[in-house]
Amino acid sequence: MKNYDVCILGAGLAGMHTAIELQEAGLTICVIDPNSIAGGASGTPVGLANPATGRFANRSWEAEQCLDLLTARLEHISEYTGTEFYRKSGVLRPALSEKIAARMRENVAKNDWSPADMVEWKSSAEIEAMHPGLTTVEGGVWVPVGLTVAIPDYLRAMHSFLTDHGITFMLGKEYSSQKRSDYWEFGFEDEVLIKADKVVVCTGVYSNYIEITKHLPFHAVKGQTAILRSSIALDFEHAVSAQGYFSKISPDEFILGSTYEHKFEHEEPDEQGMDYMYSRFKNVHPALAESSEFLTQWAGIRASTPDRKPVIGALNEQKDAFVFAGLGSKGLLYSAFGARLLKEHILQNTEIPEPVDVNRFSA
Repeated sequence: MKNYDVCILGAGLAGMHTAIELQEAGLTICVIDPNSIAGGASGTPVGLANPATGRFANRSWEAEQCLDLLTARLEHISEYTGTEFYRKSGVLRPALSEKIAARMRENVAKNDWSPADMVEWKSSAEIEAMHPGLTTVEGGVWVPVGLTVAIPDYLRAMHSFLTDHGITFMLGKEYSSQKRSDYWEFGFEDEVLIKADKVVVCTGVYSNYIEITKHLPFHAVKGQTAILRSSIALDFEHAVSAQGYFSKISPDEFILGSTYEHKFEHEEPDEQGMDYMYSRFKNVHPALAESSEFLTQWAGIRASTPDRKPVIGALNEQKDAFVFAGLGSKGLLYSAFGARLLKEHILQNTEIPEPVDVNRFSA
């Protein structure tokens, strides 16, 4: 039986960032996932790291720290593996109504962004100069620090890095788990057994089916994206976020997203999802919509929480079981910083900030 300090369940953004944090602390780690790397919601082809989120460009939780640590991780893994999977593209957020414009301007002004030019207000004329043909009412928000990331490529590169640094992966195998007196035991179909002093659940919406996390209020939200090809030049590098988002991925192809389906009958991409995304896309960039053809579609199931913030912390008094899940649509932005908080909690017994502490749902 192989022994590890920590067993991490889940090889998505939460699990992989937790693995790299604990590996850097010198712990022995095994990552278990019955699927492959990025097999769940983290498998979306492209994601945005945008600190000014929602319809009105609200400041996200711990925006600067989340973005700074994620950027450092991306740079580190890209340099190590020699692969390119992200761009410092910026995110352009045109307002589509007077109400949205007013709220956006208020959010830019009232938040003490650091640095101050992390989020900027742009007039309609400025937005037209940045992106001709984009619909806008009174202007919008420019987020120059925003990132565009090919998430599966990033996670596969992290897998390569972590394997080189001694992390064990058990992928594509169903497993069972059992809590013994002073360790956790995991068994697999081929009768391989491992044990670990601690376990961290990073399984997203599938945490609903794990005994120690099934009491937490994770809600399944289906998200769909699509890849389209344009017959006109994609002469922009920034991503655009308005009634969904779109982002260039090649000279003539771009990703379009996303749906937020709280009620769904299956987990596969479907025509209704594509129709929803395309109808909203036409409102934002009519000319690009008319010039584009459908190539392929993707769907995944996110885990959301009632307050739309992740759940982090210890699950029992022994502090040998932990959770990091419920990242919702902000998994890319929250994952690196959330993993850092969890590492410090595990090793130094630091307190998890109240907005993301698992204990907020313990009553």
